[in-house]
Amino acid sequence: MVRPFSNGSQWGDWEASNCERCTKYFDEEKGEFLCPFQEALTIACVDDGEITDEVAAGIGLTDETRGRYVWKCASVEWTEEWKAEYLKRLAANR
Repeated sequence: MVRPFSNGSQWGDWEASNCERCTKYFDEEKGEFLCPFQEALTIACVDDGEITDEVAAGIGLTDETRGRYVWKCASVEWTEEWKAEYLKRLAANR
């Protein structure tokens, strides 16, 4: 078991940077999780903050990412909207 985030704000920022930009984000209409990793992180957030090693690997938590505030989830599948927004930002910063 591992605790990937120092506090709820860190978890919220990580979720906003990954889950909310992913095609597998929580389905509000059906009221269900589409991603087992987001579900596990949500449960951990209201529990003791710990996740299994399997979930940690699924979200890309490694020795290199540990200690970072936000890192790219290993299982994220970017939405087309986020890809377009990213490319627009990239072009504006060149």
